[in-house]
Amino acid sequence: MSQSITLAAGTAAAHADTLAFRGVVRRVIELGPGLRRLVLGGPDLEHFGVPEATMDLRFKVIVPAEGSTVESIGRVLTPLFPEAPMASGGDPGWYKMWLASPVSERGVMRTYTVRALREEGGERVLDVDLVLHGVGPDGSLGEGCGPAAAWAASAAVGDVLHLLGPNRALTAIGYGGIDYRPGAASHLLLAGDETAAPALCSVLDALPRSARGVALLEVPDAGQVQPVSAPDGVGVSWLVRSPGQGVGELLLPAVRAEAAAWVADSEGCTAGAPAARGAEPEDVDVDEVTLWEAPVDNASDDYAWIAGEAGVIKEIRRHLVRDLGVDRTRIAFMGYWRQGRAGH
Repeated sequence: MSQSITLAAGTAAAHADTLAFRGVVRRVIELGPGLRRLVLGGPDLEHFGVPEATMDLRFKVIVPAEGSTVESIGRVLTPLFPEAPMASGGDPGWYKMWLASPVSERGVMRTYTVRALREEGGERVLDVDLVLHGVGPDGSLGEGCGPAAAWAASAAVGDVLHLLGPNRALTAIGYGGIDYRPGAASHLLLAGDETAAPALCSVLDALPRSARGVALLEVPDAGQVQPVSAPDGVGVSWLVRSPGQGVGELLLPAVRAEAAAWVADSEGCTAGAPAARGAEPEDVDVDEVTLWEAPVDNASDDYAWIAGEAGVIKEIRRHLVRDLGVDRTRIAFMGYWRQGRAGH
């Protein structure tokens, strides 16, 4: 991947840690029912990224809603585009700047993860996979369909999608938008639903070949199963829900089964033994608060990364912490979304 970055003096690219990017849709790939991959290109993306593997790197997508348009969003974000004039120390704080504009101009913000950042056709491109919650097979927008899913369902080649993310020239290793932080751990337990699959696939592709463990990915349709280049020592299981099965119905029992073996193989700990059991973790009302625990100081050889629907993640959290007594400094729990709450 090209490392050449133009940093014109007195521009946002030279001074702002976070930039706005115009991503131009180069290709639309149907990965399966309810899942679309947008391949985004354009000159702005030369400035997007981090100085390490993207892993589960999060970024913001800004989509039109409540009267806003692609053009109005672009006007709001103008001061943060790479070429925008900016003096040293002049970054006004992108979030406050965005909030200061009315929704009818700025649109709405949603969080996604990078599936891949790579070279294609002579330019730097970003792959982003979008789950089409609430979008019917015929493209109709039903209950639970948020503005991001509605936009993604109709996206076409040439459309512009506005992003907010890290300026790769100024971002240091350890960037806070990455929560996969295993330390030196090589014994892994990874699990997530369809919303976490892009991040999980990105992590699996980037793992050192010495890694071992298991990855569990639950998806609503076999068409969403993707090839990954996981190390030989990491078993990857795709759990495909049957019609009528709810989110987590396959993931929960699979994690319970695999976690017992994972704990038994962890530094001599025996799964289910009284000495291994932990205290009940503090309750998190996932309807009101985002469940997000992402430690960065794991010092053991064991690490777990669990993400997806918040209610399911809460149950997995209780099982690992209370029932199996896993040290919480070894586990990242992330509620990416909440069932019944529009937002995608």
